[in-house]
Amino acid sequence: ESARKFRELDRYPAIRRDIAMLVPDEISQEKISRTIGEPREPLLESIELFDLFSGGEIGAGRESLAYRLTYRDRSRTLTSEEVNAAHAKIRERLRRDLGAELRE
Repeated sequence: ESARKFRELDRYPAIRRDIAMLVPDEISQEKISRTIGEPREPLLESIELFDLFSGGEIGAGRESLAYRLTYRDRSRTLTSEEVNAAHAKIRERLRRDLGAELRE
């Protein structure tokens, strides 16, 4: 019988931030995820696509995507300022590198 493996519960809380954007539909979700995650942001724990829409009001040739980013430090509680700074860098990279139109 195989032994079950358990992971210790996280001691410090995660902070989640969402990013919604419009991008040309030729930009792949993989490229967007790579742009979010590289260069490596040490506080970024995970990236999850939770909404995808095309057509309708969006217009032809564009997609609306929304990602949930989870930030955490394993050794301490993060401040809002730290997370906001990391999140702002990622938002700027999406604008600059992919031409993403970020939605509030």
